[in-house]
Amino acid sequence: MPLSPQLQSIFDDIMKAHPDGLTLNELSEELLMKKLTYTDIEEIIGALEDAGVDLEAAESPAHPADLARVLAAARALTEETGRRPSPSEIAERVGLTPAVVRRALQLGRSIARPT
Repeated sequence: MPLSPQLQSIFDDIMKAHPDGLTLNELSEELLMKKLTYTDIEEIIGALEDAGVDLEAAESPAHPADLARVLAAARALTEETGRRPSPSEIAERVGLTPAVVRRALQLGRSIARPT
């Protein structure tokens, strides 16, 4: 069954933003602020699976280069706004998804922990 025009638009945006696939966590980030019913979400998941997207795949690890970009953006945003920026704000600044920003920040925390 084809998706409604609204759901097709969301599906197309997701496929465009994640040409190499996405995880269930990344999908939840994409759908977080959209007004969708559970049925809508199930239809989008079904369409993604029909398109060959493996939502069960492991998330890609954070890259040190992403961490450097995230930290630089976080510092700049903190200086500009006078407050701690959200992962979404950092993501918008550096052109990454909020999920990638969170993974980069987790990498930074794991590096900073003394052993």
